[in-house]
Amino acid sequence: MKLTTLPAIKMSALAVAAALTLSACGENLSVELTNPPVGGGDGHDHGDDHDRSGRLVFTSHDSDHAYVLDLHDEVIIADFHLTGPAARIYPSPGYRYAIAIERSAGVVSFIDSGFETEAHGDHGHYHEHDPSLIDFQLFGELPTHYDWFETRGAVFFDGVSGVPAKVDALSDHSLSEGRVLASLELERNQHGAAEIRGNDLFVSYRSADVDGVLPDFVEVYERHSDHFDFVQRFEEPCLGLHGSAVTSVYVTFGCRDGVLVITEDDAGFTAAKLANPASITEANSRVGTIYAHDNTQNFVGRAGHELYWLHLDDGDMHHIEWRGEENADAHIHAAGFNYSGNRFAILDSTGHLTIVRFRTDHYEIQSEMHVIDEMGEHAPTMAFSPISHDAFITDPLAQEVIIVDLHDGLVEDRISLEFSPAGVSWHGFLEEDDHNH
Repeated sequence: MKLTTLPAIKMSALAVAAALTLSACGENLSVELTNPPVGGGDGHDHGDDHDRSGRLVFTSHDSDHAYVLDLHDEVIIADFHLTGPAARIYPSPGYRYAIAIERSAGVVSFIDSGFETEAHGDHGHYHEHDPSLIDFQLFGELPTHYDWFETRGAVFFDGVSGVPAKVDALSDHSLSEGRVLASLELERNQHGAAEIRGNDLFVSYRSADVDGVLPDFVEVYERHSDHFDFVQRFEEPCLGLHGSAVTSVYVTFGCRDGVLVITEDDAGFTAAKLANPASITEANSRVGTIYAHDNTQNFVGRAGHELYWLHLDDGDMHHIEWRGEENADAHIHAAGFNYSGNRFAILDSTGHLTIVRFRTDHYEIQSEMHVIDEMGEHAPTMAFSPISHDAFITDPLAQEVIIVDLHDGLVEDRISLEFSPAGVSWHGFLEEDDHNH
């Protein structure tokens, strides 16, 4: 195990004593999820005992199908037609629905995984049904980013020239009724982002005179019934805004010159800029994706293919040296936190998976393993279970999904598929699990 106590790069531009929290926003606009083969067979290699719960929803590079895999039996139990291949796919806030975003087609579809939690006072009743493609869709120009926090999520439509950007907010409950929670139409088109926390919506703003489609400011709106009312626009600019994240304490947006950090106190919201360290500035780079976990307040910013640990209790930023000898020139294909927030997995262009273990004052390279033998035309993707240490990695060329235990750093299973998987998301009941160590 490689242990690193890092030299700190001080965040001099932000004298904030509290922690800053950052989370992921998709950066590769060319990725869309799509098509598993019709009739989905069971060409897989099981072990003797399968005790995993939940279902995986895939899209495919081969067709317009989306497939549902039962993790316990390791069989495809349903498939559905989308508009086209390789749609991006995400979980709804409560992990019941798969959200399939087809950017170029301008449509967002929803697959009910079949796991329904019915609220009953201080507890829930759990019902398991067959998966279904629900009779409800969102339409608009260039749906691109989706982010969620706790029970609510937001889909951002970029719009095009003459058609302004918009935001649709949703929840598992609203989807069960075939509706959105609330919508907001913005002033003009932009390649923007939105984060929703409770009734507060934090959304990008593009000025009329800014070059290009990237925004340059952030605004706050408050939800009232089915719409949002304007609250404020922050004076601190965020030129070239890309990437956003929200936790219970902070809201963050990636800017060309750093990260915009929004906090709230009794007087309202305030925003300050966390400046880029010299290593980012000298590389002519910027933070364009932000990852975070609300349980641990661990934060990672991605600048190109470099990663930075934002240890914000101390106001320090650390460059994460995640590469080894065998992947010294690797690029990042996918990354994210495990369910407990103390491990961070990096899947790279050489087929290696690196697991970073965060401690209080240092990080360790816990595990390094080769999980994909050959990279093909399509990049692999990765999803994470919210109730266990499992990560699910697609291998489009080998047509399989690889299951890795991020706690033990072991490949637990490889399930063969009859299609080339494009994207994957986990769905199931969010059971309590105190196995956090």
